[in-house]
Amino acid sequence: MNAPLQLKVNAERLVHSLKWSFTNQTTYLGELMQNARRAGARYVAFDYRAETNTLTVTDDGCGIDSLDTLLTVAESGWDVELIAKEHAFGVGFLSALFACRHLGLSSKGGCFSVDTDHILGFQPVEVSPATAWNGLTEIRLVDIANGSLENTLADLAAGFPIPVHFNGVPLPRPHAVDAVGAEEFVASAVGAIRLANLLDGYRYYRDCLVYLQGLPVYRGHYYRIGDTRYPGNIVHLDSERFMARLPDRDKLVDEADVLQRVREAIGTAIKSQLTALKTALSADDFLTYYPVLRECGLMRLLNDVDRLPTQLVSRIQRSPVCDTGLFGDFEETVDQPITQSAVESGRVQLVTIDDDLQSDGALRYLLAWKKGWVLVDNRLDAGHWVQPYLRHLSQEAVQCEILDESHRAQFQGIWVWVTAVFCRAYRIRIGADSVDIDAHGAYTGNEQDDVLIIPCQEKWGDVLEQVSRFCENDDDYQGPCHDQDIEQFAHFIVANTADDPADALKRLLPDLTGCKMLHGNRFVLEIDQNGQLTAVTLANATLTDLEPPL
Repeated sequence: MNAPLQLKVNAERLVHSLKWSFTNQTTYLGELMQNARRAGARYVAFDYRAETNTLTVTDDGCGIDSLDTLLTVAESGWDVELIAKEHAFGVGFLSALFACRHLGLSSKGGCFSVDTDHILGFQPVEVSPATAWNGLTEIRLVDIANGSLENTLADLAAGFPIPVHFNGVPLPRPHAVDAVGAEEFVASAVGAIRLANLLDGYRYYRDCLVYLQGLPVYRGHYYRIGDTRYPGNIVHLDSERFMARLPDRDKLVDEADVLQRVREAIGTAIKSQLTALKTALSADDFLTYYPVLRECGLMRLLNDVDRLPTQLVSRIQRSPVCDTGLFGDFEETVDQPITQSAVESGRVQLVTIDDDLQSDGALRYLLAWKKGWVLVDNRLDAGHWVQPYLRHLSQEAVQCEILDESHRAQFQGIWVWVTAVFCRAYRIRIGADSVDIDAHGAYTGNEQDDVLIIPCQEKWGDVLEQVSRFCENDDDYQGPCHDQDIEQFAHFIVANTADDPADALKRLLPDLTGCKMLHGNRFVLEIDQNGQLTAVTLANATLTDLEPPL
């Protein structure tokens, strides 16, 4: 019979292979910081000498009793309680061995100084006993790996629970739980959370910087792109419940699931903070938090606030256009908050309009404009007090009656071709509400009559901005076509509303100063019943012949 098989380990080859598992040349810095913290140190100091490329790391912790344990892979040397709490696996010190050519160590259990290849080759290391130990553990790394020491240490120290010094200078720890403002940290289901200032214009309210055992393990969007204008939420995870991946320990195990839980915890903390603010603040002051309420799905907190967020209410200030980004906004925010009493008493009429001008036309917007109704962008919760008073115009039928139509004409521009209906005025009616308009044109939409109604007082060509965005393939704005069609339509309106046909023709003619052949001549034009030019005749006499003698 064959001998039974058994798992075996080539220890020397395994250790040498582990060198390539550390993806960051500066991983050892965080590991040495963690060892100092776990040893109960009050600080950890890094001193670098460029002339010898030597980094000395010192801490005042309890010291290392057994240097043999330090050099034993997968043997952390920490007590059972700490191992269970922080998942100390005993492989971190390897990163220091791989990071330098020579290593010296002095602590309670003795001291040694040896090339790291000697240690990694499983050769015995001579240890000298400690005499009159001064209470400091010192690790000296000679010929360290390249890397930006100060920047890396500053990043690692930002949330670390004990002071970190570099070349004698304490590094800032703005995210540490014991830092100034630490009282802002609140307990949560995942650990300690410090929320960003909810009024500083920071939009990604659930973005965060996450620490585990004081070291960063996740950076949100703004941290990844280095944007420090909007510091996000700071989270220190509970180390008993969450683990970082070996060997670098700079990424979370099951990161996606953990981050989902973190964002839920941030949302809960934001809700708690806003609920407290709602009680403490006036309605106007509380409404300044509207962007946070919207982004975090907490709009229900506004259900009983007796006024509306100004971001959601507006009045129409001019004729509507189909693209506010291209042609300017036709709505303006209201000057004063809309109160519940004003709405309930009927002093203010609230409406919503979801019409797309190109398909549905501008009639509902024009009626709301002339009636002075207030538009509401209804992002409010279904249980909000305003809902029973909010009129949804887009769900109601709209009628348009043309008053004293004179004629219809086809406009054929560079970009827009449309039928124009000329009249004295037109009447828009929705339910029992109606309005007569004689000074502003209206597009009825391509799903309705697909005409432009031009009342007698309309003089401008920009009514075409209700008809078209002047965009090719929906995003390539044709500016020159827009400008020329607007100008030509203005002439088209005048020509179709002028009392004198000669004056109309004059307005329709282009600028002829560049055509010298025409200068000084008289012409006879013949136009048929369909408006087509059928003949142009040069008259015998010139304008000079007709001038009276002096």
